[in-house]
Amino acid sequence: MNNKLINHLQQTLNKAVESGEESGCQLAIFKGGELIVNIAAGKNIDKESLFPVFSVGKGIMTTAFHRLVEKGIIDYDTSVADVWPEFGCNGKEDTLVWHVLSHRAGLFQLPLSLEYDDLTDWNTMCKLIAQMPPEYKPGTKCHYHALTYAWLLGEIAHRADGRDFKKIISEEVLEPLGISDKFFFGTTDEAEKDFVRLDASGIPALKDWRMDFMHNENIRRGFIPSANGVANAYSIAKHYAALLGEVDGIRLLKSETIANATILRRSADDPVKPGDWAKFGLGYALCGPDNNLGSMFGHGGAAGAEGFVDKKSGLAVGFTKNKLNTTHPFHTTRDQISEALGLPPRHW
Repeated sequence: MNNKLINHLQQTLNKAVESGEESGCQLAIFKGGELIVNIAAGKNIDKESLFPVFSVGKGIMTTAFHRLVEKGIIDYDTSVADVWPEFGCNGKEDTLVWHVLSHRAGLFQLPLSLEYDDLTDWNTMCKLIAQMPPEYKPGTKCHYHALTYAWLLGEIAHRADGRDFKKIISEEVLEPLGISDKFFFGTTDEAEKDFVRLDASGIPALKDWRMDFMHNENIRRGFIPSANGVANAYSIAKHYAALLGEVDGIRLLKSETIANATILRRSADDPVKPGDWAKFGLGYALCGPDNNLGSMFGHGGAAGAEGFVDKKSGLAVGFTKNKLNTTHPFHTTRDQISEALGLPPRHW
């Protein structure tokens, strides 16, 4: 990437902050296993700042799970009840692992009467979800499992592997890539010093569920990998770069695993509707052109952060931001970055 384009990207972030479109943001890009862009903008923001990235973490937990499949610890066609016996009840008896990965398990609702702090009790959440009936027959319709993806996929991994899911993510993804101090599902005292709070000045009511969620210290320090990720752009981009090839000698997944995981998993009678971003393969959201879904894949977050890779160009991108807006999932700065890189925009 030439210096002219890098300067243009820096100016894009700077202007977004100066205009008030953004408060703080970061952009990191890898290509061919090499870091080619790592920039930031905003008051008291640098490349080490840690942003709330919400569902961007789903990509990391998905990769950790695929590594277990590659090791023969579990299979996509495994019955969930075979590894998690308590789950096999109330219409969930035939749920398969790939139903969970493709957001087709019918368990997108949270158990009733929960407080935020209840979400940090892993065993209780798994017990409640195991007792729930699905909203529809597992394996049929796709419906985004915004929060429950954490306990569904995580407990399956734990039951099959023996390690708790936090340790699996750490040992399978974060530690090999050397990003354990840059991507957190549960902040430490040190991480809290670099945490960037959300800015709600763009929200008329100055109040938003995203503020309540990520400004709750118990949530931030807990383990909800579908939703409470805290990271910098560098760690996000490095994860996706290591899915296409080696980065610092580490490649996380085989090419055939990626090819299989980036095929759209929809039943014929549940087509993607216009404007629907929830186009899932096995865990990853597909965001390529409509005629080539899977050429790009990754995951976005509720405040506008994202991570993805473009197979054609080889670009692996991480973007973080903290200013909330009323236009999500449309983010002007992200679209401007996409245009500069010659990539289709992602509205997820």
